[in-house]
Amino acid sequence: MFQLPFAQELTGDLPPFNITSAEWWSAIGERAQDFALSFGPKVVIAGLILWIGSNIASRVYHFVLKRTQENKRIDTTLGNFFSTIVRYALLAATFLLAISVLGVQLTSVFVILSAMTLAIGLALQGSMSNVAAGLLLVLTRPYKVGEYVELCGQEGTVEDLNIFTTTLRTLDNIQIILSNGAVRGDTIRNFSSLGARRVDIDFGIDYDDDINKAIDIIKTTAGQHAGVLKEPAGPWAKVSCLNDSSVDIQMRVWCKPEDYWDVRFDLIKSVKEAFDAGGITIPYPHSVEYEREA
Repeated sequence: MFQLPFAQELTGDLPPFNITSAEWWSAIGERAQDFALSFGPKVVIAGLILWIGSNIASRVYHFVLKRTQENKRIDTTLGNFFSTIVRYALLAATFLLAISVLGVQLTSVFVILSAMTLAIGLALQGSMSNVAAGLLLVLTRPYKVGEYVELCGQEGTVEDLNIFTTTLRTLDNIQIILSNGAVRGDTIRNFSSLGARRVDIDFGIDYDDDINKAIDIIKTTAGQHAGVLKEPAGPWAKVSCLNDSSVDIQMRVWCKPEDYWDVRFDLIKSVKEAFDAGGITIPYPHSVEYEREA
């Protein structure tokens, strides 16, 4: 049975308890004094070991993280994961060293930790599945830190990927934390991994306007934007739909994933201004009111 090394020293071989006995209280006082003198320094040393070890673990974590981020050959996601593993390994070693100073047998600690791990594993099967999913995500890397993705219906930039959760930051600066088990079991859309993203924008023009002129204006305006790529294809525009009050022309251009929103918003503004200058009208629905004579 596991027992703290000082328990017997503090309570063993005491005189029979008698609330009126001064000898019993005197024995308690002597035992407490002997305990403080013999075990107190060990507690202080163990506390110093924990404090120094935690500081060293934190410094090593930031050092390893910085070095992995500076090394272009090491993926950011793997660097974060490896740095975290190193930190927790150092903390575990510090804890074991501290309790060994207190006189606790490490074999007993390992037995207790093994039993606790089994019990916790059975109680937290869902969390363990998140750990397994996190390891698979780190190994297969369907997305990396810094990429823009859609996970479980949520879009954002990946800020962190650990063995339990994935953290996203949305465009409006909201932090979203998703369990890795849910992410692994759902569809993953990575908008950044292929290096280019297509921007699709629909423009409606009046039925009386020159369609070919409108298409030329769209292509020319898109080609002048610095963020529009020529590969895998240059600006593209064709009639996509005949609506009730407009002829819809769809524009397709390619850009870098990180430039998507800037390119999209800039082109909507630029094409509208180019339409105004070229005499192309963007219609809007009209309503006609009839009055019935009595």
